Order: sequence, then C-alpha cells, then structure tokens
Amino acid sequence: MKKYSWLILAAILIWSWPSSSHVNAAGADLFLDGKRIEAPSDAKPEMVNGKVMVPLRVVGEQLGYQFKWEPQAYKISIQKNSTDMSMYVGRTSADVNGKMVNLDAPPVLRGNSTMVPLRFVGEQMGLKVDWNNKNKSVNLSQKVTDQQTEKQSPSQKTSQTQTQITSTQKTSSSTTTTTTTKLTGSDKLTQDELASSKQQDTEQLQVNTLLVQNITFQDEALQISLNRGVTPKVTQMTGPDRIVVDLAEAALTSELSQQFPVRSDGLRVLTNIDSEDVQEVRFAPADGQKGGVRIVIVLNQVRDYELSTNSTGEITLQLRERSVDQAVTPTNSGGRKIVVIDPGHGGRDPGAGSITGRHEKEFALAVGLKVKQLLQNDPDIQVVMTRNGDTYPTLDERPQLANEQQASVFVSIHGNSMLPSNKGKANGSETYYARQGSLALATTMHKHLVAATGFKDNGIKVANHIVTRKAQMPAVLLECGYLSNLSDEAAMFSEETQQRIAEGIVDGLKEYMGTVTVNDTSDSINS
Repeated sequence: MKKYSWLILAAILIWSWPSSSHVNAAGADLFLDGKRIEAPSDAKPEMVNGKVMVPLRVVGEQLGYQFKWEPQAYKISIQKNSTDMSMYVGRTSADVNGKMVNLDAPPVLRGNSTMVPLRFVGEQMGLKVDWNNKNKSVNLSQKVTDQQTEKQSPSQKTSQTQTQITSTQKTSSSTTTTTTTKLTGSDKLTQDELASSKQQDTEQLQVNTLLVQNITFQDEALQISLNRGVTPKVTQMTGPDRIVVDLAEAALTSELSQQFPVRSDGLRVLTNIDSEDVQEVRFAPADGQKGGVRIVIVLNQVRDYELSTNSTGEITLQLRERSVDQAVTPTNSGGRKIVVIDPGHGGRDPGAGSITGRHEKEFALAVGLKVKQLLQNDPDIQVVMTRNGDTYPTLDERPQLANEQQASVFVSIHGNSMLPSNKGKANGSETYYARQGSLALATTMHKHLVAATGFKDNGIKVANHIVTRKAQMPAVLLECGYLSNLSDEAAMFSEETQQRIAEGIVDGLKEYMGTVTVNDTSDSINS
C-alpha cells in the first residue's frame, strides 16, 4: 500500500496545482452523469485566475433550477424547491437560503452566460465534480452512487471497494505520468499570460460592478472612494450610537479586502482612529440578497453629520458637533431684507484641513465677517450671522435661524478639499443648491464667486446639504476653492482674496435681490 500512497498524494497535489492541469480548461467539454451538455460557444468551461469556471444556467437548467437575470444589477437568482440562491457578477460571495457563502472566484459574464466556480456548483447543487485533464472535460455527476452503495450487501461493497482501489491506483499512476509531461509542455501558461488574463478580468469587473476602492477616516470625516458616483443611504442608530452608511449593489475590491483582514466577528476595522467621539469604524459586505457594503461609525456620543458626494465616486461624511451654542439673532431689520450668512464649521468642528495645516473654519469665518462689515450700513439689507466667532451652531440650527427670521436668502461659506490620493490636483470654485427654487440664486452667486476668486469654474451643482435643504428660502453653499490645492489655499488665506470673495458675495446678493449698491447711491447723490 505504501508503494502507491505517494502516487495518490502526487495526483492530488497536481490536481490542486493551478498552473498545471487546470490551465487548459478553456473550451473544455461539459458532461452531466456521463451525458454531454451543449454549452454556447462563448461559454465553454474555462480557467479564470486559476479557477475552473462553468456556465451556471446550462448546468442548472439540466437539474430543474429556475433562473432570473437582472441586467442592470448584474444579478442572477436561482430557485428550486426550498433552495434559493443569488449572486452578482464580480462579487466573491453568494446568498444561499439567506446565508452568505464565499466563492473561490467572482462570477463573470461570457456572452449571455454567467460563469461561476466549479466548486460552487458542486457544493450548492449537490454534484460531484471532476476535471479530466487528458480529455479536457468537466464531469459532473449527481450524488446517487452513495445511496446505491448503502443498499448493497457487505460482500458487494467489499468487492466494489477493491475494484475502485485498483482502478484508482492505475488511474493515479497514469495521471501522474501524463500531468508531469504537461508541467513541462508547450501548453503551460506563462506568467505574462496569467497577468494578461487577470488584467482582462479586472477590467471587466471594474466596468460591471460598483466597487469600494478605499475607506479612510481622518479630521472627523469618513471618506469613501468608489469607481463611479453614487449616493449612499445614511442612517443614525442608537444602542450604541452609530452612523450607518449603506452602499447598495457595491463590492469591496480585492486590494481593500487584503489591506484590512477579517476580524473574528467577520468584520473589517479601520485602525488609528484619532477621535474622542468615535469608538471604531467597521465595514463588511451587507447581508441579504441585494448584497452591498455597509460601513458603520460607532460613536462614544451622538454626533451630527454632513454628507457630500461627487460624480467621480468620492463620498465624504463629515461629523458635526451637537452644540448648545446660541446662534446670533438680528436686531430690528427696519423693513430691510434679511440675509443669513453662514460661515461653515466652527468650534470643535474645524472642517477640512488645508495643505499647510490651517482649517476651513478659519477661512469661512474670515470671509463671513468681511461680508457682514460690507453690509452693516446697507439701507436695503440686514445681515444675520449664524456665528460671529469660533463656535459651532449645529447643522439644524443654522437653517432654523434663517426660517425663524423669515430671511430672504441663505448663504453658507465653505472651503473645499479632496482626498490625499488626488495629490492636490483638484482646484476651483463651485456652488451647490438643494432645491429648484434656489437655482436662480445659485446662478447669480456663482458668477460673482468665480469672478472674485479667479479660480477654475467647476460649475453649479445639486447636493443634499442639510443647511441648504432645510432653509425655506433660496439657499446656496459656496465652495470657494480647494484648501487641499497649494495655489488655491495660498490665495484663500490672503486678506486680498478674502476681501474680493466677500465683495463678490455682496454683489451677487444685491444683483439677485435687485437692490442698489451704496456706491451707486452716492454717485447719484453727488450728481
């Protein structure tokens, strides 16, 4: 027996070696219970990143499974009796009767067919699977032989077992000789071919799947990078206090998964979180048939947040402090139109950090106070500040103040920032609004903002910022420039540029509300 043990072991090792006997799976024949199954010419069994892949529908329909394909989500659902499975192209997990099952390799599309790992087919559809390297064929068999063996007499079992051992020894010896030749033969894949195949699969995956490429937490902000723009669902929960970010239909890239190993509870956790109020930031594939990725910020105390997204796939969830700071209230307006100026951030919320270590809250307050000074003697406009110093009115208190004062206009002043991976390339001015009724204000204010900064014109955009959404009057949020850009930042912290931006805001307000400027009034009097 020892004589053959090493032969059997060698056969097993060669079978599991991805660069040898499996590499010739492309275009292989497919058999079920000894009967050849016709597969589409573009969906023959093939090798993908070292795994044999087979057409799921072709196999499943032979076994009585029903299929549903959802092209927009790249999702395939499979059902038979009490078995209910679903999976997504490009995702390395499947839902089997409500439980997540890991796949050896993500499903891929070939023509109109979904290719899945051979091992998954065997385990989840109750099949025995075998790869015949000599004949280049995938052999599937339903597990009925075990039941037939149970019904056989002991003598039959013994006879059959001896026959199987003899057959196995012969086959193993033959397979070993044949496979050893293949290891040194001309059909062995080179490293370049493997790399090329992997690159093609990666490119296909990136096209078809919403991918989470990076997750970071710094400066009290959760930053998520995806391969395309999307708006996440954000929910605040208690017991413990936490903020939950759900990205439907998304998957983690393999690079991100490798960067953050799975914890014993099945979650991945960001390290080095420098925040007194954040206990941890964890993430994992979401449960359920729809899949997705869930990111959870576990808090030591309740925090508000502000969400911003863009079309390139960057998502920022900035934590905001819940404060009891009293907002500044106006004196009697004397019949003048009330304008609320909101210098963003403040207090313990510094906002975005600049490339030289300064903070957004400093820039926003400096510009806001200059706007107040320019309007303090204006006969037509009464300015109201949400903050006059380094305090933090909450995101809800700011528009609430404007609503209570029945203001005509709400303007929030900010400085923008981009992830370090952008390497400071992002620059320019942009204006955001939340409702259609604010578009005219946004158009006017943006024109004057770009003229004042002299920065790149990034346009007018719609975003669901709390301060502009909850303000009942026309409201805009001005991202004056990028603090993460060396050139923009240098200008934004200069007195000259801050004064020009303040004057631009005042000019935009006056044009929008149709009031005359103080200079115009003086000229008409002098004439």
